[in-house]
Amino acid sequence: MTPPIYQRVSDMLENAGLTAGYEVQWLIWQDSGDKKARYIVVRPNGGSPIDRDMASDYYVMVDVITGTSPGDYSRSENDVQAIIDYVQQNPLNPCIGQITNMGGIPSPVLTTEGRMVWRLQFVCLYSG
Repeated sequence: MTPPIYQRVSDMLENAGLTAGYEVQWLIWQDSGDKKARYIVVRPNGGSPIDRDMASDYYVMVDVITGTSPGDYSRSENDVQAIIDYVQQNPLNPCIGQITNMGGIPSPVLTTEGRMVWRLQFVCLYSG
């Protein structure tokens, strides 16, 4: 069975070295309780109708979640920008088709634990 697009996007980010220092999770965020831990959560987020013989858009959400240590906010902000830059410079990938950032970098959200969360959205145009 072929892995879903969101898992392929996760693999692309890992292979590019963009997840170093983060615990990568799929579908939902599960906090380990370690306030220093940083997470990247990759999940599907809808898309266009999936047709057998035509290309389809697959939306993928990538959450970058900081730890609560000093400096985590700025480090993760740089990591978010690195993900955006990588996708802009490498829009074509044989496993996911064409990937494009949707909406740039949104305002981060602060959790009650003091973690900052950036929710990046991408669209993958895939016909496979």
